[in-house]
Amino acid sequence: MVDIKPYEEHRHREQVLNLFSDVAFKRDIWDYQFLDNPGARARGFAPVVAEEEGSVVGFNAVVPVSILWEGRPTSAMWSCDFKVNQGLRGKGIGRLIKVELAQRSPILMSFGISPVAAIVLERMGWQANNEVHFLRRIREPRSFRDWALMVFQFGTKLITRRTPPMADSISVTKQLPAKDEIDALWNSIAKGYDKAVVRNWSYLDWRYQQHPFASYQFIELRDRGRTLKALGVVREYGRQVRLVDYLGPAKSKGIKAAVIEAILSNWPGASSYSAMTSDLELKQVMKAAGFYQGREQPRFFVWASPERESVAETQQCIQGWFVMGGDSDGELLQSARENWNEKDTNKEGGECRLKTL
Repeated sequence: MVDIKPYEEHRHREQVLNLFSDVAFKRDIWDYQFLDNPGARARGFAPVVAEEEGSVVGFNAVVPVSILWEGRPTSAMWSCDFKVNQGLRGKGIGRLIKVELAQRSPILMSFGISPVAAIVLERMGWQANNEVHFLRRIREPRSFRDWALMVFQFGTKLITRRTPPMADSISVTKQLPAKDEIDALWNSIAKGYDKAVVRNWSYLDWRYQQHPFASYQFIELRDRGRTLKALGVVREYGRQVRLVDYLGPAKSKGIKAAVIEAILSNWPGASSYSAMTSDLELKQVMKAAGFYQGREQPRFFVWASPERESVAETQQCIQGWFVMGGDSDGELLQSARENWNEKDTNKEGGECRLKTL
């Protein structure tokens, strides 16, 4: 019989890692991903563990976060790293785990899930947000399809009105600005957002500076008085440049246009540029800069407890979200996967060891 058990680090961690044997770097990012994030430090790490006769057969990780919900600060959780023993799939263990997960937080989010998981979540009352899109600009075509997409992106640029960039000073750095600056910026812009993860310094520091493998760069936009007005988070790999996050006013096409222009001018040798976002203004300025909106639409689902929200409010829980690619644990894992062998590890004697942290 399969039962849900309280997570015990000393007893469960190794068994859970065995479930993820296909993710070679999972052991190396476990503490960073699950124990070192600000939410876990404040509220603890309480994933869902399914056991059968003392053995772990299913797991659903969680990352506690602070969010804005209809403009008000509250607590929520990301659902991530969901896994069921391959030999036991289709026997209701996944549903059992998701039912238990609903007890962990009044608000749950999941981003970048599989089509099969999406069906399960919809049946259990989760709702899909259809506003997140993938945008890309190709600079060096590598196939006939790329050439066709370049024609499409050129046409998109022609029919989209350009917004003049608005920034007095733009610089690219390898470190976040000071804590006081980041927190002051977030506090000044937070009121413009309806639903979003709180992007204060402690969150951004954990998410982008403390990652044990990936290297991120930061675009700083400042006014004439040197006050920080916006921040873009960028990751480059294999000459592909990604805008993974944005900290700035919710409504300001000029500032968002300045971020995009900074990416194009500071990484002129990139073969392509891309971003995932739900933000309509950012999509518009990207299209005006020659990006096309692809068919790929990452699945972003939200669940709100009926005990917290009325039925009418629960049905509206997917509206008004500001989501970027960096919100997804998929970006966290992809960046680890891409850099695990090349940048931060040496393989000697079949073991992988960190060069630096």
